[in-house]
Amino acid sequence: MRWNHKIVTLTVLLAIGITMVGCGASSSTAGSTAASAASTTSSEAQKTEVHPMQGVLLSDPLSDGTYHISFESDKVWVGERKNTINNAVVYDYDRYTAADIEALSEGDTIITHLNGTEEITALTVESVERENNYVTINGGIEEGGIDLCKEDDHYRTLTWDDFPAYYEVGVVKQLVMADDIELSDGAADFEADPVIVKGDRAVCDAMSNEEDAYGWNAGNTTVTIQNGEITRADRIWVP
Repeated sequence: MRWNHKIVTLTVLLAIGITMVGCGASSSTAGSTAASAASTTSSEAQKTEVHPMQGVLLSDPLSDGTYHISFESDKVWVGERKNTINNAVVYDYDRYTAADIEALSEGDTIITHLNGTEEITALTVESVERENNYVTINGGIEEGGIDLCKEDDHYRTLTWDDFPAYYEVGVVKQLVMADDIELSDGAADFEADPVIVKGDRAVCDAMSNEEDAYGWNAGNTTVTIQNGEITRADRIWVP
């Protein structure tokens, strides 16, 4: 009977030891899992979403400022009281703060107008290449990403020949010309001085010329609005 008692006692002690070892392993695993979860949460918390700076806000009439626009020559009309450009499309391009772009890294998200329309895309950053004042994200526009260049204190989108990647903001039904509007037209020759046209009727005639070979588009045309009217229009040479 005493031998049986020893066997029972030894069995109980072994069982307790095994249980304690098991608890120790479970605690270690739980601690490791918790640490891993905390690390993952910390990593996720470091990822950021970069948004463009405030762009053009469409209004009718447009607020004072300078705008990139496009229009067809047959939409330039001589009115009874005022000459107008009708159904002009207004454009803008994405700009980002220098701090946001210089901190951008893989795994972050950048909000951009990727397809040239008002629709925005949340682009996950898979690669970032930096060279001087240029930044290439996800291989640049040739591979479905975006290119940026630094301009003053911010970065802007970049496409062929260093022009911005314009996107459509919307359509303004009517842009009214000021009586003393001035057009500076350098579309014909990069090296020549621009042709200056003054007065609403003369500008209207120049803009509605059906034989014009250069067109009026976001890349070459800007208008300056003051008090709801176009006071100046500029068209530049584009390669």
